[in-house]
Amino acid sequence: MRLSVIGWELPPIFSGGLGVHTINIFSIINKMIDVTVYVPDIEGLSDEYPFNVKKIKFNTENLNKYINNQSKKSENKNYYNIYPYYNNLKIKNINFNNFDFKDFNEMIYYYNKSVIECFDRNTDVIHCHDWITFDAGVELKEKYGVPLVITVHSTEIDRSGNFFPQKYIMDIEKKGIKNADKIIAVSDYTKNMIIDNYDADKDKITVVYNGIDSDFIDTAYKDYNLHKNILYFGRVTTQKGPKFFLEAAEKVIKYFPDVKFIIAGTGDLINDMKVLAKELKIENNVIFTGFISLNNKIKYFKDADVFVLPAVSEPFGISVIEAMGMGIPTVISNTTGVGEALYNVFKCDFYDTDLMAEYIIGLLKHQGLRETMGANGQIEARKFTWNNAAIKTMGVYKSIFEGVKHE
Repeated sequence: MRLSVIGWELPPIFSGGLGVHTINIFSIINKMIDVTVYVPDIEGLSDEYPFNVKKIKFNTENLNKYINNQSKKSENKNYYNIYPYYNNLKIKNINFNNFDFKDFNEMIYYYNKSVIECFDRNTDVIHCHDWITFDAGVELKEKYGVPLVITVHSTEIDRSGNFFPQKYIMDIEKKGIKNADKIIAVSDYTKNMIIDNYDADKDKITVVYNGIDSDFIDTAYKDYNLHKNILYFGRVTTQKGPKFFLEAAEKVIKYFPDVKFIIAGTGDLINDMKVLAKELKIENNVIFTGFISLNNKIKYFKDADVFVLPAVSEPFGISVIEAMGMGIPTVISNTTGVGEALYNVFKCDFYDTDLMAEYIIGLLKHQGLRETMGANGQIEARKFTWNNAAIKTMGVYKSIFEGVKHE
């Protein structure tokens, strides 16, 4: 079997879970079948990967035609808009033959067109990830009659926190969901989201949980002495709930004046969160680290007493099982997808910062509680492996040709 994966990012140039997912799952699947991953030709990509990589450049002549055509049309400001979720994707390095795009949507449009032009039709299955590649997948399926699998890692409703989701993006998501032969959702939470909001056929959907990298399990014994570090790790966007992290912090600091709340990551709300920290008069207790490399990520995890993810809408949450894999007691919102499969975590509504603060205070006060939650969570996190995810994904591919739904 030959698999063509239309992706968007690969380490070391990546912004979040999509790049982590791609490198981990397809390095395993490539041991079983022939995998080619399509990605933009971005400065900084590695020369070698554990699967075939096709780096996509733009066709400059066609791009010029498109730009000229667009200049003749009236501008639709709602159509072209850089969505804040993608502001930290190092877009400036993605210039495709030195073309400067006026916004992210235009870049995505032409990436999809360029994938179609460069596509090797000698393949058995096309696999697309999130809306940024759905257009290419649907057109290639229609053009060559190749089965299409899509993975929904998140939806526009998730990314916007259900606050003015962009119709343009939702329309692309609906088209991909409608035309896919099989759909992979990263959680039951996401499965229900696309059934309820995108009219997805439930019989086409298989839930495949993400995995955890061995680096977050094969580490030294967790030190449960009190370091007074509370960690938020991820994009600083509405979706992830950093506002509620700081509101809980204000309450905790009244009991532990010298505790540090660490916001590790980048995103469009960084400046807003710095302003909020000042307004809450906790700026001396809040550390903004900016982007964190893998090695530094592990260091921050080791020094954390509690990990908190108060997400407004998180389809999965790889950082949650990474933290648990390293033995960190964890507090998450009820709207975090991975939480449906977890027992050794504290859960609350993302807006219930009183309860969130109570959980944090309890963990800071009681070392025995930290040790018990941390040890049990570490055991629980081990069931989330990329091997399991890869095997179940292979089952989805196989089910296309067997004509049955894979369970």
